[in-house]
Amino acid sequence: MKLRWLAAAAVLMAGVSRTAIAAPEMAPPGPLLQVPPDAADPLRIFVMTMGPGDHPFFRFGHNAIWIRDARAPSDQVYNFGTFRFDSPKLILDFLGGRLNYWLSVSSLPHVIGEYRHENRSIMIQELDLTPAEKAELRAALEVNARPENRLYKYDYFLDNCSTRVRDAIDRLVNGGLHRSALGPGRLTLREHALRMTAEPLWLYVALDIVLGPNVDRPIDRWTEMFLPGELARGLDTDVGTRRLVRGQVEIVHANRPPILLVPPARVPKFLTWGVAVGLAIFALGWGGMRSGWARVPFGVVVALWGLVTGFIGSFLVYAWMLTDHVVAHRNQNILLCAPWALAYVVLGVGVAMGRPGATRKAFALSAAALAAVLLACLMKLGFVAHQQNGPLIAFFLPAWIGVTAGLWWLRRHSARQS
Repeated sequence: MKLRWLAAAAVLMAGVSRTAIAAPEMAPPGPLLQVPPDAADPLRIFVMTMGPGDHPFFRFGHNAIWIRDARAPSDQVYNFGTFRFDSPKLILDFLGGRLNYWLSVSSLPHVIGEYRHENRSIMIQELDLTPAEKAELRAALEVNARPENRLYKYDYFLDNCSTRVRDAIDRLVNGGLHRSALGPGRLTLREHALRMTAEPLWLYVALDIVLGPNVDRPIDRWTEMFLPGELARGLDTDVGTRRLVRGQVEIVHANRPPILLVPPARVPKFLTWGVAVGLAIFALGWGGMRSGWARVPFGVVVALWGLVTGFIGSFLVYAWMLTDHVVAHRNQNILLCAPWALAYVVLGVGVAMGRPGATRKAFALSAAALAAVLLACLMKLGFVAHQQNGPLIAFFLPAWIGVTAGLWWLRRHSARQS
């Protein structure tokens, strides 16, 4: 499944990292694939679950439906995760939440070769379906793969390669898979997303910033199946009087660290970084009060801080107001990254040049930004929809205190000199 720092932060499209740890192994096929063909029932249906890859688009894993026909013989893989990586409109469509994916059909050797090259694991699960159900699924997929039917509007959590496979199977068993997954989910959508993107850190932070409160509500196990790995676990269940999965085996083994079961606890680390940033900026402001030359680095840092935080906040407003990314709407992280901080790009120059008016205005904007962060803290009392942004608050609160305190001391000194 395929859920650049903020412009591409919401997009998760940073540079491609394709460094392979080592060549993945082809595991022995095991007895599952050694079953002789049945003349009366030549079709076999497998769900393929692929592990995460290096590129941000590939961090959530992937899955597909593999249909083996002993009469043809043929092995066709139906993949709902196809899109044009080289499309000139890719970034714009992604930013607007209007990216189209489609169902494609590939050969089994091509799929296995591609994922082995990317050092990604492949596990297969054979479904225990009747001959009529198998024929129905293949017919439905063939119709779905036609050019006039194959496109769909991609959604990270609600309509993706995994949910399409899930829904296709659920229709076959008359809703039995859905009924088996009505219990409470293990994690929220945010927690699942963050555990899958724990490294690299920039991706984890970008994703945490752009996700709003919609991903922090309790979910059931059915919704958790937006992740291919969770779908694979969910398929191993009883539907009616039968076990849905007849057997499973890993056919490609990747040399990668295991996937985290829960997201990392990073509040202490983020708090330490926030305090360090706040103290450093305050120290520059204190130095600027004592030396005119010291105001220059302080003004530059204030300008850069405003550029970064103001851009993030403005981007989050854009994502809420002008895109179809529902998971980014009503994002309380706007309070942590005040959009008006963009004014620091100009005011920071004035601070560096020792202009009292610029320092006074910069302090007023900083005080307003700090008040916004405190409001975000008050929201934890529960009078609005809860958003799990404790680590981000732990960073931005002391950082904004440092910026505000540094500007306050410098403004006070400028007032005394006047």
